[in-house]
Amino acid sequence: MTAVPQEPPAGARFRARFRVGIDTGGTHTDLVLIDSDNGDLITLKVPSTLDDLTVGILEGIDLAIGQSGLADAEIERFVYATTMVTNLIVEGVDAPVGLITTEGFRDLLEIGRASRKPHIYDIDWRPAKPLVPRPLRHGVRERVTHDGSVLAPLNEGDARQALRDLRDAGCTSVAVCLLHSYANPVHERRIGEIAEAEFPELDMSLSSAIVREFREYERVSTTSLNAYVRRPLQKHLSGLSAALKRRGVETPMIMRGNGGVSTFEVASRTPVGITHSGPMGGIIGGTAVAAACGISDIITLDMGGTSADVSLISNGDPMLTTHGKVGEYPILLPMLDLITIGAGGGSVAWVDAGGALRVGPRSAGARPGPACYGRGGVEPTVTDANLFGGRLNPEYFLSGKSQLDKALAEKALREKIAEPLGMEMGESAIGILSIAESHMVNAIKLISVDRGLDPRDFTLVGFGGAGPLHTLRLAEELGISRVLIPPAPGNLSSMGLLAADVRHDFALTRVTALDAVRLDSLVAGFQSLIEEAGTALDLEDVPRDRRLIVASVDLRYQGQNYELNLPIGAGTLDEAGFSALAPRFHDEHERAYGYRLADRGIQLVNLRVSAIGHVPNAGWPDIGSGRAVLEPMAERPVLLSWGVTANVPVYRVTDIHTDDEITGPAIVEYPGSTLFVPPGWEATCDRMRNLHLINAAPGKKTPR
Repeated sequence: MTAVPQEPPAGARFRARFRVGIDTGGTHTDLVLIDSDNGDLITLKVPSTLDDLTVGILEGIDLAIGQSGLADAEIERFVYATTMVTNLIVEGVDAPVGLITTEGFRDLLEIGRASRKPHIYDIDWRPAKPLVPRPLRHGVRERVTHDGSVLAPLNEGDARQALRDLRDAGCTSVAVCLLHSYANPVHERRIGEIAEAEFPELDMSLSSAIVREFREYERVSTTSLNAYVRRPLQKHLSGLSAALKRRGVETPMIMRGNGGVSTFEVASRTPVGITHSGPMGGIIGGTAVAAACGISDIITLDMGGTSADVSLISNGDPMLTTHGKVGEYPILLPMLDLITIGAGGGSVAWVDAGGALRVGPRSAGARPGPACYGRGGVEPTVTDANLFGGRLNPEYFLSGKSQLDKALAEKALREKIAEPLGMEMGESAIGILSIAESHMVNAIKLISVDRGLDPRDFTLVGFGGAGPLHTLRLAEELGISRVLIPPAPGNLSSMGLLAADVRHDFALTRVTALDAVRLDSLVAGFQSLIEEAGTALDLEDVPRDRRLIVASVDLRYQGQNYELNLPIGAGTLDEAGFSALAPRFHDEHERAYGYRLADRGIQLVNLRVSAIGHVPNAGWPDIGSGRAVLEPMAERPVLLSWGVTANVPVYRVTDIHTDDEITGPAIVEYPGSTLFVPPGWEATCDRMRNLHLINAAPGKKTPR
């Protein structure tokens, strides 16, 4: 058994069943293929084909199956993750999208919130461009109150005129978000019926079918985002599904922002829920690999070619938030909590007008890519700096399938950075790496220190194509003494896809003073959500013995604007459990914020139910016991810090076995990634080929 690509054996063997996880990023498409019969694992990276993502996906599948040495293969489980939705939103691709809302509220999408965080001191800050321009935003006469009562009926003439005007203006997709439709969707549904009967060419997104929570700006933003990405995503998934069906895949799955998977068909109804699809695979994969090692408190660092994603997992549970963002746009859907910054291997280094060295957030992408790719790129990137410093092997990039040109990296560094700033070449390379790492340190502090948590209490899990090159340096800066590197760090996100459960989340807003809530009303609300949850799992064909229903409530003090979530099991509240909500909330508020307001009234805000369909975990194979004494395959000069270069031992991950130990400085080369072990760190390999690294001198940083 092995966790790395293998050469095909002589002759093809019998047909086998495979589980396949694929994560398409902006630079590479990562793939894992697990033989369901014997547990063998193949990992691959292929260039993403941005013009048509399906091409790169199919090429990766064919290449992986070819490496397995099989004459034929059956894909029994296919799970996909993509950055397509996020990229469409962040890149601001022009799309003819219209919005219908309650009369008088057409500008809500542009007004947004008064908060300017984190740009409060930026005098040049400007609000994000609205997804829907004002001429394509229409109001209709109607009014539903916050308790669901119809105050004024829908003016169907207004609705027809708005739909007609939007169609004539070239819109193909329309978002509908009426005031308080989360409490009573009758008017939104009627607009949908009119559109289906009279304007079938329009693709409709109704807020009451996407997000049934209060907070009007976030609702209209989420619904508009859904309309914005719905058609292109449906087109992509339809084409990919057809291609997979020809390969025998009947029910492909896709990762969603909540850390769960669903079928293409179900997910395409609410494509806004697929944002951050790829990074969520990394969070699930990092959690699974840490759990297999008995580690429950981790911080994950997923650094790819374009960005770095950071998440915190406490007690083995990834944190969920309902206040996420894509770019500058809020999304009111449950998603795993993460922070994304523009710091990847392809992040461009540049000199600003004041003569200061900057790194990112702009990326060189896959084409032309970093200068060393030899595809026409002339700007230096983090990858070029790592190559110049000897940390990357130009002959073993992507398992040797692609080679890097060190001369082009040196040329870009010299002409764009060193000469303009009057720096030595080594100083410029170390400067680029230090700045990129400082951005990632700040991101880790945002998700830990800013939330009252000490990062030193966590294990840092580093992965992604570029992550292990920087993970240990980040740990030093943060005082973290324990680091975990998975067996195939460049493919952990795609491995995480095969560890993800089916998941659907449902919510019901009930803003009421807690002491005025009746238990029977609360139980009835949960029961309606549980019935929806069961229907969702029925549509996914989840067996009864693999289902789990998790219920919770959102509570807050009277006058507060945000809530705390308290789990209550499967939604079966009795008098004792109901009476315990108030003291539990006081305790949780004090734990989270350091104080309680015992005399302040408590409000119930939302009821929540999560429907989970458990999927048997696809773990890393056991590599067995060790063998001969570990010896490096080579040595090469590596720039450890400015002015300090040393010959460093280089190991291939295939040569490392259980209980082998490595002492820094050292380099470990993986098929899709590279680990840089600075001086002072010691690594030990376990039976799954995870590397457990300990800082022999915690708190002491290696000089740059």
